[in-house]
Amino acid sequence: MSIKVVLVDDHKIVRQGVRAYLQTLADIQVIAEADSGAAALAAIEQYAPDVVLMDLEMPGELDGIAATRRIRKQRPETQVIVVTSHHQDEYIFPAVRAGAISYLLKDVEPDELANAIRKAARGEAVLDSRVASRIIQELQGIRKDEVNPFTELSEREFEVLRLIAAGKSNAEIAETLVLGESTIKTHISNILKKLHLDDRTQAAVYAWREGIVRRGK
Repeated sequence: MSIKVVLVDDHKIVRQGVRAYLQTLADIQVIAEADSGAAALAAIEQYAPDVVLMDLEMPGELDGIAATRRIRKQRPETQVIVVTSHHQDEYIFPAVRAGAISYLLKDVEPDELANAIRKAARGEAVLDSRVASRIIQELQGIRKDEVNPFTELSEREFEVLRLIAAGKSNAEIAETLVLGESTIKTHISNILKKLHLDDRTQAAVYAWREGIVRRGK
């Protein structure tokens, strides 16, 4: 039985190229394409694929990381392979934490991509060597003297920090996340402590500087 795949990328020419290659393989079937995170969720619900090839930067409120998180909650049986041009920490660690089983760069060889799809369908991970190096460095504590927010902060703390960077007050953050203001204050205190910052203004500047929030997101 062939492995069912959904392609998610906002560039049609990229999807066409990947589809053209995968269609030459007897054991892999491209069943749908999507050009946004929202379209990806709809495709997963409709087609129930085995594997999703996910770009990270896409238009709309759901980027590839948010879409990956939603897909893994919506359908845990579906594995997500990130295929992107980015290998910075601000992409790698959030994508892995969101549930991506593999992380490949867009210069991947076609046969390597196909093998990653086959492995993902079996629950096996594949990482680009540059990505694997960063993860290993972090696990080995090679950069102990530097705080890496992408490994230090919890998912909820990330959400709070992004909202701080967006200029939201504690009350607005509490309303957005459906939490009490006292809980938000605790999260902010933990964020400042973990990142060695003095106040929320420094936290906002830090979030922009480190790529935790990006222009146009």
